[in-house]
Amino acid sequence: MNWDTIDSIESLENCQFTLIFKHSPRCIISRIVLERFENNYESKFNYVKFFKINVIDQRKLSTTISTLYNVQHESPQILLIKYKECLYHESHESIHFSTLKSYLK
Repeated sequence: MNWDTIDSIESLENCQFTLIFKHSPRCIISRIVLERFENNYESKFNYVKFFKINVIDQRKLSTTISTLYNVQHESPQILLIKYKECLYHESHESIHFSTLKSYLK
């Protein structure tokens, strides 16, 4: 699975589907959830832009995204964005690629 890096909110514009994974490399739960997510990824969803945010190094950006999409900041957390609208978000052990698939149509 290829993760894009995000440096600014502008990186999210004009994408049909964007998935943001907020990840803390210091948290064992975050590492486990990320690994499980990556292991269940299906390449047929290659039209989705996948961004991973390190919530420690990119705290300001992570907070800005939470505010912009009106989603409480958590880690690990995923947000699925379609044309600037958050369609789906989940956190911690509730993050499953299988659930996400139903939104990718």
